[in-house]
Amino acid sequence: MRQVCIYGNIRHLATGPSSCTDPLIAIALAVATSPGHAAATPPATASADASVEFAKGLRRQAQQLAGPEAPPDDVRRAVALYQQALDYLAGPAVRERADGNRSLIYEQLNLELSQAMAYAKLGQQQQALAVLDRLANLAWAPAIERALAHEDFNALRDEPRFKALQATMKLPGQIYNTPAIATPWKPVLTTAEKVAGLSLFWAEARRNFVYFDHVPQLQWDQVYMDYLAKVIAAPTTEDYYRVMLTLAPLLQDAHTDIRAPEPLASVLYAPAPLNTALIEDKVIVLHVGDAGVAARIHRGDEVVSIDGVPVRQYGRERIAPTIGGNTQRYRDARTFNYQLFAGDAGRPVVIGLRAPDGAERTETVARSGFGSVPPGGGFKMLDGGIAYIALDQFADDGDIKAFEAALPQILAAQGLIIDVRRNGGGNGAYAVQVLSHLTRSPIKFMDSMTRNDNVIERAQGNPMIDWSRRSYECRQPQQQVFDGRVAVLTGVDTLSAAEDFTAMFRIMKRGVVVGETTGGSTGQPLSLSLPGGGWARICVKRDVYPDGSTFVGKGIAPDLEAPQTVADLRAGRDLALERAAAVLRHPSARGGQVASPPLR
Repeated sequence: MRQVCIYGNIRHLATGPSSCTDPLIAIALAVATSPGHAAATPPATASADASVEFAKGLRRQAQQLAGPEAPPDDVRRAVALYQQALDYLAGPAVRERADGNRSLIYEQLNLELSQAMAYAKLGQQQQALAVLDRLANLAWAPAIERALAHEDFNALRDEPRFKALQATMKLPGQIYNTPAIATPWKPVLTTAEKVAGLSLFWAEARRNFVYFDHVPQLQWDQVYMDYLAKVIAAPTTEDYYRVMLTLAPLLQDAHTDIRAPEPLASVLYAPAPLNTALIEDKVIVLHVGDAGVAARIHRGDEVVSIDGVPVRQYGRERIAPTIGGNTQRYRDARTFNYQLFAGDAGRPVVIGLRAPDGAERTETVARSGFGSVPPGGGFKMLDGGIAYIALDQFADDGDIKAFEAALPQILAAQGLIIDVRRNGGGNGAYAVQVLSHLTRSPIKFMDSMTRNDNVIERAQGNPMIDWSRRSYECRQPQQQVFDGRVAVLTGVDTLSAAEDFTAMFRIMKRGVVVGETTGGSTGQPLSLSLPGGGWARICVKRDVYPDGSTFVGKGIAPDLEAPQTVADLRAGRDLALERAAAVLRHPSARGGQVASPPLR
């Protein structure tokens, strides 16, 4: 998940299991805490940001005048300032820039709402209602409906026009709230529920999914017809979700998936306490999370079969159809990792193994949970004054707190290695928080793009999809900034917010990326609730570099490759870490721009 930083503020949104965000409407309800005096004349620059800042400056002045205890003359002057800003935004040049620019549109909403509030304070109810009427032609949003609860609007509560506006602002929540579809768990769904769940996911993907160009041969209408017959024929909720779990992977996106209800977890998702990976075309045990199993299965063992089926065939036939991902490398990684052994908790898994010496054996393992997770790298100091820290997740602030706790040692180090090889993403605000300790300059994000389906063109027989594109910068200055050389370690499991972290690190030109190509997926998922207690996600935002290129569907290739080998894993050697440390120690490394020395 990625968080965006607008005008110096990170906006935190609760967006479900994994996501990326765009700014919400910032409804202005209180007097601004800083005067923010506006320029006497509009800005000479034609940029949208300059226009927004000019209008915001006028609004801040007006808010200072129209405070809670303001006399009527000051409130009238505030009304005039609001109108000056609105007239400025209505000018031809700014209107052209505002087309599709949400910041300008949101500022107009703020101004209209603030002016209506000022009119209401003056007892000019008709003028206040006239201003509020214009809001419905700008946006419908529950946030506006909540803003209308402010006490300054109390005199308007009984007005039919005010009540109608309140009802209009509730409409998005009503339209997209699906309680009739998002039914609670039951072992057998009705035909209507099964069809409704399929239809909801299919229709939302049809309208909002942003990577259909990655699956150009996919006939989405035909997919619907094929799955309609399948879900109708599914006798139980379990059967229904076994069908639905194969639907989202057709879109080949790691931020687009379907999850079965929790009561089915022990049947569909129960894991064995083994962590494996596909290395040099072999499925190798990385970690065993149960002490009893660890006495029989060891790190470095090769998995050759599961339940008597060759492991590659087993993964291809039984696991891969339920795996989504933007690159084949990532889909293979997920197929042959934790999910390889997932299944019914009541049925142990029979694993065929080959030891490093070639001896083969069979072990039976209960699907009893992950056990302990593979040990993380944590923080440590390496030879030569190189600091190392593993950031294994951005889902919460645990690793960020560890990073900031280690800052005194990091600041004194000659170089810094940040390991995100096992980081599958989370909240991009944490990524920005780390990067802000590596630079004193603004942090540039990837540009974000969302779909604009031109329904007028479609109605005229000319179907067309164009895109809204937005650029972001974050200014989050830190007192403690590390100026030394930096390397970032990446791998195929580096995904989502961890890839955003790597992409921003690249844009900053702050250092070298070492390891393997990342998983190749980021975006903002839209979460949907499905019948029987299941849920789904659909990726609704695509990200590109400022030059229009992207890593989604490709991954971010390292500056210096250091692929993992079976021999290195068995020997306990970390080639990527070795190479990163060697690069940072090399005399040619200067000021964060690292030249790769000849190695091996």
